[in-house]
Amino acid sequence: MAKARAPRRTIDSYTIKGINKIIRAGDCVLMRPSDSSKPPYVAKVEKIESDSRGNTKVQVRWYYRPEESIGGRRQFHGAKEVFLSDHYDIQSADTIEGKCTVHSFKNYTKLDAVGNDDYFCRFEYNSSTGAFNPDRVAVYCKCEMPYNPDNLMVQCERCTDWWMLSAGGGN
Repeated sequence: MAKARAPRRTIDSYTIKGINKIIRAGDCVLMRPSDSSKPPYVAKVEKIESDSRGNTKVQVRWYYRPEESIGGRRQFHGAKEVFLSDHYDIQSADTIEGKCTVHSFKNYTKLDAVGNDDYFCRFEYNSSTGAFNPDRVAVYCKCEMPYNPDNLMVQCERCTDWWMLSAGGGN
């Protein structure tokens, strides 16, 4: 005979073991991957539930990194870019490593300093079709690539066009 599942109740918050940080629904978190050589997964907590045995689960909505998406990483993707997906899951709260912040693209580009736990999102991602919303973003550079916040851009004072400077110092 199968064991009866303990009834779950929604709770307001959960304290991450080891670091004593409190998370709530709506917070973004770093989730421990099964392969320790990979970076932590980024997720948005949708709901926190606990049962009478003290087991806490979180319903999350996953963020995908560019290399996890169909089409992979492109030149204009920033190192800290993630895509909010339509992929929901339920995970043990014990797999949460820490909190992080996923900024809008506009707010991310205004940060004075980018911390280890800062990410940005400018696309939503459909995990089954590989489609992005929006399906295009504004381009500024003469190369007609979307802006990558990891690269320096300068505006020509004469023609007012924007130019992305490559790592080598020129375009």
